[in-house]
Amino acid sequence: MKRGSKEKGGKAVWPSLQEQLTASGIIPDSALEKLVRDNQDFETLNPSEANDNFKLPPWLRVYWHKQHPELKPKPGGGGYPLALKEIYEWMLHHQDLPGKKSSK
Repeated sequence: MKRGSKEKGGKAVWPSLQEQLTASGIIPDSALEKLVRDNQDFETLNPSEANDNFKLPPWLRVYWHKQHPELKPKPGGGGYPLALKEIYEWMLHHQDLPGKKSSK
């Protein structure tokens, strides 16, 4: 996965949606593509995560924080469970499984 970079002034630069979809091999119109599209609010992440070594795509980090708002992003990308990498791999192999239903 292409990592972010830093612009002058320390602002994080995250991969575009298309870069994320391509880098992870997301199948178009799959349930996983919808999940990726729905989790692009990178303002919820710590800017230092754009260049950390924890190989999780930014959309998965956003999704994790939506599910666990009590856990704040840590500098350098720490604070994610190690199992999240395995869950990410599982998601890539099962891209058309439906997500949880909205309670709305």
